[in-house]
Amino acid sequence: MKNIEPLNDLFNIDPQASNLPADIKTPDTSIDKLNDYDLARQTLRKLIVKGEGTLDDIINLAKNSEHPRSFEVAGQIIKTMADTAKDLMNLHKQVKEIEEPTAKHSSINTQNNVVFAGSTADLMKLLHKKDEGKTIEQ
Repeated sequence: MKNIEPLNDLFNIDPQASNLPADIKTPDTSIDKLNDYDLARQTLRKLIVKGEGTLDDIINLAKNSEHPRSFEVAGQIIKTMADTAKDLMNLHKQVKEIEEPTAKHSSINTQNNVVFAGSTADLMKLLHKKDEGKTIEQ
């Protein structure tokens, strides 16, 4: 096996020298989330607007040429625009879910280990019946 020269010697650099900054700050994720939401929303809205213009052109072409492929493309564009509109609405829903506090989702909805299911009045009746039964037996 060959003797491999260390990379520090190969590139003539000091092994302890670092070009990284001493303090690396973490970005504010809430600002990033807002910027990403705004970008996604703007992109979807632009796609919808451009799709409307394209759809108008394709429909005119389909009417003039009466070619089946033109009508097929128009149908595909309509479906794509509907999907994009749904994506825009889902984006709003997803942002709302992200912004909601997580404590709301951690509440107990189902209790599996129920020992007694009833009101306090039912429990008192059962206890009185039990007490009456003991006095009769003894």
